[in-house]
Amino acid sequence: MLGLMIVLFGCSSHSEFLPEQALQNALNESHEPAAYYAEAEIKTMIGEGKETEHLFIKEWISKDGKRRSEAEARDGSGKTVTVHDGARLIIYQPELRQAMVSEDPELLELGLTSPKKQAEQLLQTIQQSHEIALRGEEDIAGRTAYRLTAKAKDSTALIGDQELWIDKENWKLLKIVSISGNTRSETTYTKVELNPDIPAETFALELPADVAVQRLDEMNSGREITMEEAVDRIGAAFLHVPEKDGISVSRIELTELRGELKRSEVNLDYRKNGVPYFTMTVFPAPKDAAGDEASAALPGETPVAIRGQAGVWMEMNDFRSLVWQEQGLSYSVLFIDPNLSLAQFSELADTMIPVQQR
Repeated sequence: MLGLMIVLFGCSSHSEFLPEQALQNALNESHEPAAYYAEAEIKTMIGEGKETEHLFIKEWISKDGKRRSEAEARDGSGKTVTVHDGARLIIYQPELRQAMVSEDPELLELGLTSPKKQAEQLLQTIQQSHEIALRGEEDIAGRTAYRLTAKAKDSTALIGDQELWIDKENWKLLKIVSISGNTRSETTYTKVELNPDIPAETFALELPADVAVQRLDEMNSGREITMEEAVDRIGAAFLHVPEKDGISVSRIELTELRGELKRSEVNLDYRKNGVPYFTMTVFPAPKDAAGDEASAALPGETPVAIRGQAGVWMEMNDFRSLVWQEQGLSYSVLFIDPNLSLAQFSELADTMIPVQQR
């Protein structure tokens, strides 16, 4: 541990700065927690401390990678139970009497991103755009954590100022404060138990007989349509990236979602110079979703500003996506080309124009 401290702090009087190599060395020195139980709070505030969301989270992680999480609002409403048993992913909402189930290997793998990997990906995302500094050590949930500040070099940066508290032993993010525009999102772990005795039945979820089950693997049965048809189904002339500079739309697909969602989604597959570039999905924003993009409640999510709107950037392993709402519509972008950066897409987004109907 002495060697790690020297790497982090050095012998200079300017010890608060944490260069990129020191970050990597600290990551290399840390190790993954084998299993744990944890509790956390997620708060989202807009403007002068106006709280728009307050969630309580519980997490169970087994040694062999099985996962369970439970989230609910402060008043106990809106509970969501998510279970990853190694073979299936189940997302259950008791109040709505509905559940989503998937056995898709790619989706299952997405949910297995380790705490250390999440921290590493976040730091990689901001290391060029932010000034990262070490501000000492603090105690979070009974764990010793490094406190890092990441100040955006540019006031117009997509990702605003960040403050991170990272477990000194296993590099788990114990607390993160993100600022995007006038929105402040804060996730804090209040309890962490390493290597607890977790009963096997924790990761078994039997759904009641009256629950409506939607298989995520079957939700993407779409058909190809024209841009004019897409506008008709969405009900508005939505924004799209214009076709120029080698960028073109290769396919427009309509997906009709059933069950509680019950909406039409339009997927636009973009290519650049003939190579898959990104996919943009457009659909009417849910009436009760105002402010959702200001909140980053899932692992790997970071609040960002896109086209002057509050958005959420997610990066987990090779999965990268961007979501925001604008003029009553939701836009979700899945990054396909690994060379397409968030900053590059932001420039493209600024060129977006309404679909011209003929």
